[in-house]
Amino acid sequence: MRYDFRHYCLISLFSNDDINTCELVENNLSDNQAIRAEQLLKNTRENIDIIIKILQENSHNWNVDRIGRTEKTSLILGISELILNLTPFKVIISEWTKLTDKHGSSDGAKFVNAILDNISKNNDSI
Repeated sequence: MRYDFRHYCLISLFSNDDINTCELVENNLSDNQAIRAEQLLKNTRENIDIIIKILQENSHNWNVDRIGRTEKTSLILGISELILNLTPFKVIISEWTKLTDKHGSSDGAKFVNAILDNISKNNDSI
């Protein structure tokens, strides 16, 4: 099965909680997909403080530390991709929701969908 860059970014960050030392895991991505993966991880590294702030501001009634690891990883990378603004927001939200559902739970996927949708509609910082 061939996965896209988002899958490998999720696995990379999930397996190494520190974005500053996170490396892209071994993969079978095309050159273009590998570039997108590296771009997403680099953007996440460079903007992690802003990303966490956006996440805190938009996860009403949830302490960021209480968000499940799969959901938090998806949200961090999803927000980073929203900031990059290279793909339509609806596609970004849909893809991160699907990945969360696959690697986490359907409730977690609904949570990721709601947070990313809210951020895409109501946040001037992206």
